Amino acid sequence: MKIGLVPMAAKPYHAGHDALVRLASAENDKILVFVSTSDRDTILGSDMIKIWEVYIKPTLPRNVEVQYISVPVTGVYKTLEQAEQENSKDEFSIYSDSIDIAKYKEQSLKKSAKEIYNDKRIRLRGIDRSSTVDVSGTEMRNLLASKNPKDKKKFMSLLPSKVQANGEKIYNILKKQTNENLLRRFVNELLVSR
Repeated sequence: MKIGLVPMAAKPYHAGHDALVRLASAENDKILVFVSTSDRDTILGSDMIKIWEVYIKPTLPRNVEVQYISVPVTGVYKTLEQAEQENSKDEFSIYSDSIDIAKYKEQSLKKSAKEIYNDKRIRLRGIDRSSTVDVSGTEMRNLLASKNPKDKKKFMSLLPSKVQANGEKIYNILKKQTNENLLRRFVNELLVSR
């Protein structure tokens, strides 16, 4: 079996992430997407899990399984370790953008799954953003933090096409938390400066 491993922070999940997952889905029999439960800047992991459950997961291809984990890369290594322990004959492809894929070092992969690695059944698939949808989480969070109505529209246009019908709901969930966190930071800075 060909298994694709796709770790991501996904704060928030955008069209670039979706294109990566769909590419992996087309190239493999089964996909494991490891989604971070940790908070990132002003986006709470718990809010993103709600968004995943209600809006994102129902739109994904059938061979995609989503797993929530504090550190997504850990999910990749644990999956490989388990496959090694079970003497799996499966092939694994790890998907990430072309920069982050370099974080997977030969030494770490061998430590997790020496036989699978030595059999050349682990493949690194670094996908350049420009070949899918050129957007980053940082850009999405900046659009979310903006007060400009045009940025709200741009944010929603950069969501995966299959969830854009719910873009307003997703935006409102994330924007509410962004506003609350920005207010907290402002108050904390005032208190510290006294």
